[in-house]
Amino acid sequence: MKFRLFVSFFISAFALQSCTSGTNTKKDKVQKVEDSISAKENFPTGKVIDQVICKNNASQSYALYLPSTYSTEKKYPIIYAFDPHGTGKLPVSFYKELAEQYGYIIVGSNNSKNGTSWDESQIIASTLFTDAGNRLSINNQRIYLLGFSGGARVANALVANNGFVAGVICCGAAAPAATGNITRNNYSFFGIVGSEDFNYTEMKKYDLVDLAGHNIKHALITFDGKHEWPTKDIMADGFLWLELNEMRKNLTNKNDSLISNHFQPVLKQIELYQQKKQLFAVYELCRKTINFYDGLTDLSSVLASYKAVQASPEIDKQLKLEEASWGAEEQLKQYYIKALQTENINWWNKSISELRQKIKTDRDKNKVLMYKRTLSFLSLAAYMQTSGALKQNNVPAADFYGQLYLLVDPTNNEADYLMASIFAKQGKTKEAVKSLSNAVKNKFTDISRLQSDSVFNEIKNTKEFEEVVKNIK
Repeated sequence: MKFRLFVSFFISAFALQSCTSGTNTKKDKVQKVEDSISAKENFPTGKVIDQVICKNNASQSYALYLPSTYSTEKKYPIIYAFDPHGTGKLPVSFYKELAEQYGYIIVGSNNSKNGTSWDESQIIASTLFTDAGNRLSINNQRIYLLGFSGGARVANALVANNGFVAGVICCGAAAPAATGNITRNNYSFFGIVGSEDFNYTEMKKYDLVDLAGHNIKHALITFDGKHEWPTKDIMADGFLWLELNEMRKNLTNKNDSLISNHFQPVLKQIELYQQKKQLFAVYELCRKTINFYDGLTDLSSVLASYKAVQASPEIDKQLKLEEASWGAEEQLKQYYIKALQTENINWWNKSISELRQKIKTDRDKNKVLMYKRTLSFLSLAAYMQTSGALKQNNVPAADFYGQLYLLVDPTNNEADYLMASIFAKQGKTKEAVKSLSNAVKNKFTDISRLQSDSVFNEIKNTKEFEEVVKNIK
């Protein structure tokens, strides 16, 4: 069965995950927050506040964490966080301990989300910056942005066009939400991406190619994981990066103890990799260390280790293999994009099974990661197709892509939820309840969404539906 694609697909996952883009012009810039208002409010410290309503726009709010040492008599660095679903408390809750450790304010927008136009994203950001700037005691020389996925695209577009932002941490995506060339060079960029993230190659290329030739201090780290907010332990590198860059800019603020506490363990780890003859690990850690601590401590031993392995044939081989996998991955994605328009569910069942088998049996690590990223890419594609068909009330198309979504990502509760919606539209109440139960088993927790969803009106008063809600609670 063939269906028209409801979302335009491009070979990069950027097209699948970004917010609506607009033209990048001077009028798009968010106004700088000034230190013009001296009276600051006293919010509770050392705890996450889920919702702070903006004074000049009650429809907009943000989650907030103030370190326990916070005082309106001092000024603090601040991180504005952008979640792709507009759940501000997520990044605030995830990273509150790091904010506490380094004495940062962290704010998470409850309004910026995927699907928002670039013009609207700027209005949201401007309101957020103004409200927080007026009510919190902020060091305006240390304003940072943080985002994941579509939120990272918004954050990166904002930092590139607003001179008051000192740096950005982009997780799971990098290409800015607004088109245009990089217009600044006096900020820092830090990227974090999972090795199984469908945006992995995008972030690698952004770090190695897009930022090349620009006087922007930048770094990228990877972790073993999928398309997700990094854990606190991984994000610790991001906070450390901000601190080290601030020290580089203002050596009077140099914290030798902090540097030593982080640098010495790295030296030991490099030595351990050398003893085990893990040359590529030595190469990668040396590059990262030089980038982090340049100008802050004696790097002679690290530079020596780096030069010793840099010319190794093994390093050259590893780099070429990974780069080759990027091209192969793009071709594979293009192949599956075409198949979305032409192949039936039986073909997909066989093809996905073959892909999973390759993941289990292939000995080439780069290829295995490529296959995993492709599955992750297909999960997103199937989700977008299913939700797009549902919005257009094209139930046959939604049914096809919903089945594909479950096939590609069987433990994703959103796949079960969307299938329940499809069954409800088809009048298959038993199947709808079963799919909802499966969604709950797969950790679906959004009760308000379930209870307010009109597609389930016919079954909301049944015992079976009430049981689903009870199981969530």
